[in-house]
Amino acid sequence: MRTLYLKNRANDRSATIIHDNTNQACYLLTGKWGLRHDALSIYTMQGQLLGEIRQLSLGLMPKFAIYQNRQKVGTIGKSLGFVREFIYIHDLNWVIVGNAFTNHYRVFRNNHLVFTMDPEQSSGGLYCRLTVSQEADEPIAILVACILNHWSHKGDVNRLKSRIPRWRINRNSSPELGCFNNLN
Repeated sequence: MRTLYLKNRANDRSATIIHDNTNQACYLLTGKWGLRHDALSIYTMQGQLLGEIRQLSLGLMPKFAIYQNRQKVGTIGKSLGFVREFIYIHDLNWVIVGNAFTNHYRVFRNNHLVFTMDPEQSSGGLYCRLTVSQEADEPIAILVACILNHWSHKGDVNRLKSRIPRWRINRNSSPELGCFNNLN
């Protein structure tokens, strides 16, 4: 079981280095999402491609294809969970249980824990702490964690609140109805 740290890259389009608990660089994550066919790619520190996650669709419930060693291994799509989320990754048979507001997740395969994801604040910023059971699952776990982090509502709620106009209703005033406002 190894602990990895992924820097929160919600609005970052640069490369991200994933470190372990001894601050040793383990993986390099590059790419972007937002448009159809965009992809995130994960590499070893020597430059070998380990996996990708490609965006298949847009909208409220986007879908992503997961690739490992250039072979499609699964598909993940956003669910309509409100507080508690339950997401199934097809073909990998991974079940994700978690909370999008707190960004805490547990991922299982046949009742065995694959990885956990928890937010962690440090002097360098906000990170996702991944505790992965098997080293072979680390690249896919990192890619799935990126998508879960992207779907987290923490940053989105504040951004959406700033876009909503603030309507104030004065209960003591009479309504103004266009051409009927001068009836007195």
